[in-house]
Amino acid sequence: MSSKRLETKVFLTPTEREALDREAARLKITRGQLIRERATGSSLGAQPPSPATYARAVERAARTVSGVPRPHLEAIVAAVVCTLSEAA
Repeated sequence: MSSKRLETKVFLTPTEREALDREAARLKITRGQLIRERATGSSLGAQPPSPATYARAVERAARTVSGVPRPHLEAIVAAVVCTLSEAA
């Protein structure tokens, strides 16, 4: 159920606009989508963590909890990441 969208003007400094452009590019969405999502609290542009971020999370879990086999830690981290992405 979509409703008609209305144009809303926003004034930004060049620095603010560049920051929004960088963030939008990082998320692979348009600047308009980023502004809309921030204004409405939506997270349609939320991206899953990169493999490097996931690997760091597993490493941190391994350092934090000793005696748990690595495959179990990976499964736990994956479950947490999936749950957090569903909540976003």
